[in-house]
Amino acid sequence: MPEDTYTLTKDKASLCQVIDRHIEREEANHSYRYTMWSLAWYYLNGARRFDVFDPETGMLQPHHLDEDGNMEFQSQELLSAIDRVVGVLSAMDVRPKILRSGSSLSQVRDRSIAQVIADAMVSRDRAEETLTEFAHILATCGCCGIAGHVVDSPTVGLTADLEVVHPRELYAFPSLGHDHTKQRGLIRERIVPMSYLVEKFGRRIKTNKEKLFYFSVEAGAAPQDDSDYADRLSNTTGGLRYSGGSGYTGQGGDPTETQYELVRIRELWMLGHRNTVTRYAVTSGDYVITDEEYTDVEVYCPIGVARFIETGSFYGAGLFDLLFSISREMEKLLKALFNNIRDIDQYGILVLPQGQFNERAALRDVGRGLRVLPYEPDAIDPGFRPFNIAPVNSGDLPGKTAQYAKQLMDQINPFRDLVANKGRVDSAAGLGFLDEKNRQLMMTPMRSIEKAFSQSHRAMLTQASRALALSRRAIPVNNLTLDLAGAVIDNESGFVSFADNPLPTIANLGITIKETNPRSEVARKQEALQLYAAPGFGDPIRLMLLSLQEGLDFAIYMEEERAAYEMVVKNCLMLYGNGESPGEIILTPHTALPNLQLRVLTSFMAGPQMAMADPSVQDEFMKYKQFLQQGLGNILPEGVPLPEEAAMKRMQQQGRPMPRPQQQPQMAGARQQ
Repeated sequence: MPEDTYTLTKDKASLCQVIDRHIEREEANHSYRYTMWSLAWYYLNGARRFDVFDPETGMLQPHHLDEDGNMEFQSQELLSAIDRVVGVLSAMDVRPKILRSGSSLSQVRDRSIAQVIADAMVSRDRAEETLTEFAHILATCGCCGIAGHVVDSPTVGLTADLEVVHPRELYAFPSLGHDHTKQRGLIRERIVPMSYLVEKFGRRIKTNKEKLFYFSVEAGAAPQDDSDYADRLSNTTGGLRYSGGSGYTGQGGDPTETQYELVRIRELWMLGHRNTVTRYAVTSGDYVITDEEYTDVEVYCPIGVARFIETGSFYGAGLFDLLFSISREMEKLLKALFNNIRDIDQYGILVLPQGQFNERAALRDVGRGLRVLPYEPDAIDPGFRPFNIAPVNSGDLPGKTAQYAKQLMDQINPFRDLVANKGRVDSAAGLGFLDEKNRQLMMTPMRSIEKAFSQSHRAMLTQASRALALSRRAIPVNNLTLDLAGAVIDNESGFVSFADNPLPTIANLGITIKETNPRSEVARKQEALQLYAAPGFGDPIRLMLLSLQEGLDFAIYMEEERAAYEMVVKNCLMLYGNGESPGEIILTPHTALPNLQLRVLTSFMAGPQMAMADPSVQDEFMKYKQFLQQGLGNILPEGVPLPEEAAMKRMQQQGRPMPRPQQQPQMAGARQQ
């Protein structure tokens, strides 16, 4: 974020007016986008006839039936294209991933502890569910927001609430036309329950109800966005005007036990250096609910905004913007083609003399459409009888035109090759069959999603750090990996306690998502098998470790390998501890798969975190490595001597003195079982 910022009035009454005027200036662009979003929703859900389409006012009148009351013809090619793109984007892993920004031991610990907190808050299931909803709105509308809120519950613990924010609720600040590079803030306009405001800001909200943009709605009939937002576009200061149903009252309405109290609020985040929030204000009607400035504390906007295709505007463009027109024309061509086949090509035309037959009965017998053609009989030849015009092939031009329209849709769609099953789509190497232009177009929404979720994750982690500073509750370790080295984990409970660990400084950490490039299960399996089959890489242990680390379905059959892998990972984390003094681990006389464990241990010891550890920690790791090396004798084929035995035999044959038997290394932090 550039250094230039904007200031707002300190006067609370004027603040409401400033925000209201800003939204009024933005409504010209916003109402057009809103109309297109509504059109997209109705079109993708089957509507094909629109009697009213007015982007100036945001009004839209859709119909699912034609003028005769029949279902409109639908090809749903556009819906299919959007669904395929959503499937690709949903393969991303948007859970938070913490990056170390320095090379000190304290930064290693900050990174590891922050990762424990992130893993505890955002589960894989919740992330996948949220991403699917987010990707559909993004691909359709061209813009979507993701908001992260932290809930610290005494019963559930610390959890994150990921909320998908529709672009109709979002405005850039200030009002600078179509150039969103000048954005210095964000406004969100939404409807919330009165109880939410009372819980968050206190009972004073209810006592000032007459100043709020307040209304009530019958229980079970919460307002629908497509109706309410169309009305509010031209009504920014008064009560809600709703014409889509009963039960809605204007500002100041008295709710009953069967009604919900709702308030429309406007939230403003002013952004400064490093995308931090300098001011946060919430208004409703003529009332300032809260107005806070941040000068000595880092606060981040909880909403990250992604764009599917960059257009220079705040809202970007989606697949619906690209493909709607050509999709609608293709549907019309296909409809005409099918009608021609039904009415002309298949049955021909029955010519009836008008007035000499019961036309209604004839039409009932032979069907509808162009198959019946009445004519005025010639008075000179009154004996003229009905006759048939043989079926006439209308030609393949309509079909070729429709095919061309389909090809044109594919050419316009930047994701056409990615979703066409032409190859792997797991990484840059897997996308190598695509030309550079297509790769760049496809990476735009992926990187934008990464940026949006990373912004939301940073805000949530900052909120979580402040919540933990008050509650000091322990956090469960939900994802045991070597990346957590530096966090002190309780061996019995598997929790991280902040009596043993410092709270991380989030501002010093890099935050991204776990996987940007969409990688399917099939693609990851293929990559693992190709690596295994490569010359010089045919190592079964490498394949096993990759399967366990990536969660491939190979690992379903690796119960012993999984247990050995989890054991060595846990021992590494326990032994490393805080990096200053070694922790305690448990060793068993019969170590399972010591070759696999040794591979994991050796890789961990070669990492940068080991060089930062205290020498006492490094020494204990060397003893642990010797312990595993001694266990390798358990897996040698029968008849093959241990390396130590072979060396002693050679020394005996050479008449050299025998060394004293080597004692098993005694680890200060190990308990034998």
